[in-house]
Amino acid sequence: MNYARCVCNQPYLHAPDQPIQEEPLFGLTVGKVYKVISDPTAERHGMTRIIDESFGEPGSEDGYLYPSDYFEPFLPDEHLCRTSLTIYLDEYVKGVLHAEAVASNKSVSALMRDWVEERLDLPYSV
Repeated sequence: MNYARCVCNQPYLHAPDQPIQEEPLFGLTVGKVYKVISDPTAERHGMTRIIDESFGEPGSEDGYLYPSDYFEPFLPDEHLCRTSLTIYLDEYVKGVLHAEAVASNKSVSALMRDWVEERLDLPYSV
């Protein structure tokens, strides 16, 4: 599993002498997709290592451990409709992308789809 969808973000640890925290965990949002980092040791203990919303903060470089049942595999579904993505670029980047697309004999959209497929660890081309 390279990506996982969060299905639970409730606290799972608490000190015996402290009240149970009612607020959801800061780094997880139910329904969002997160990158999974392979960690066989954690997996043997029922945990999954995730790059969560706190990535980039000190100490977050290796992701965080969460219970595996807080996630479900996120896999492509061939029955779902494709969705679009709009990005805003400055004139320079737009011009460079157009030139690269022309040189590759592709549309800018096809060039970007190829770029995404080459760089992401997707289970198969979508």
